[in-house]
Amino acid sequence: MASVCSAPAGFAPALPGRTAMASVCSAPAGFAPALLGRIAIASVCSAAALLMPLLAAAPARAGDPASPVPEGKGGRVYTFAGIAWRTPADSVRALLVARGYREVPGAWPKGRLICEGRLFDHWTTLTGLLDDRGRLVRWEISIPVSEPTGRDEYAIQRRVYDDAVAEAEAKYGRRRVMIERFKFPYERGDGREARALREGYATIRSAWGTRGDRLEITLDASLSVVLVYESPAWSATEKERRRKKAKDL
Repeated sequence: MASVCSAPAGFAPALPGRTAMASVCSAPAGFAPALLGRIAIASVCSAAALLMPLLAAAPARAGDPASPVPEGKGGRVYTFAGIAWRTPADSVRALLVARGYREVPGAWPKGRLICEGRLFDHWTTLTGLLDDRGRLVRWEISIPVSEPTGRDEYAIQRRVYDDAVAEAEAKYGRRRVMIERFKFPYERGDGREARALREGYATIRSAWGTRGDRLEITLDASLSVVLVYESPAWSATEKERRRKKAKDL
């Protein structure tokens, strides 16, 4: 009879017995025992069918083993120029050159790769930050104000910022953070936005992602449009570097 239906994993053994007893107690007088057995089995099968979706959807209990989530698999991955995180510096350099950027000559601090080129038709500096094994873990990309032209610098840079946000939303979806705040005596649309930003009275920023991969676009106090791409490995890299610097404390 056990082969008539199977209880789902985790189904309490006592439950079929109680279902059977309820069926027996509620049966009218004169019911054949065999018929009662069939009713009990049918009751158990019905209960199992109803409970299986609930058991499947139930959250794991404390102490149950969790499946490991590889880096970049638990959420969206934000990358610049399609370059994967932890790509070796030489490969990053080659990939950027293939896209028309060039490495800036000079002696730069260890753990940095600096290139320049054009982004949104503006001159741009790209800084790739590396871990202790020389692999890419963060981007800091700056699009500064162009040479003076007599035009409204805020309007020019705001267009770049809006274009960058639009492209990011098209690729990654709606932004998680959207801040555009002006403090007294400034306000949006008063024609003094550039001054408000330079004096620290305005904040214009958008962000995607939370823990792990993150992308942030900011119109900063120098009116530069700054894009920061951050991998899950960046915080661990910084923490280890601080630990090494403070090992004698």
